[in-house]
Amino acid sequence: MSKKADNFDYICRLDEIEVGSKRCFYLPSTQRSILLIHLRHGEVFCIDQTCYHHGGPLHEGDIEEIGGKAVITCPWHHYHIAIDTGEGLYLGIQPTAHSTSQVAVVKSKGVKQRTHEVKICNDSHIYVADSSTNDSKPIESDIYAFQPVRTTLTQSKSSKNDIHSHI
Repeated sequence: MSKKADNFDYICRLDEIEVGSKRCFYLPSTQRSILLIHLRHGEVFCIDQTCYHHGGPLHEGDIEEIGGKAVITCPWHHYHIAIDTGEGLYLGIQPTAHSTSQVAVVKSKGVKQRTHEVKICNDSHIYVADSSTNDSKPIESDIYAFQPVRTTLTQSKSSKNDIHSHI
């Protein structure tokens, strides 16, 4: 596959993103700022690299598991974003039917963060298609999509994914 094929841009080689890490790139065709996430089990996901809420640097966020879903947590305001769907997730309270106790359940705010399709060709080359170019509706993260990569004022954490379970 060439540098640009079937609306997919060549981003990098798979071995350039260590398993269990994440890395920022710009899509060559649109200059959209993206974040590639290479999970420990080998899957690679792509989302806009700035948080939909206030443009926080998602590359500094932790990868966690909430209710069986892999999420990235924004380091600024601790918003949880499902990396496969872009849904904003939170823990809500669900009253139980037979008692006064309540149970925490994962709830969705809907799709807030743009995700992009990833193809891995020849087991080594990562290609990404900008999902905003296919006549899709605007998503909240679009307003921050072309900003440069930001960092927090504190020392940046390692980009290694630490999988935590909250449920």
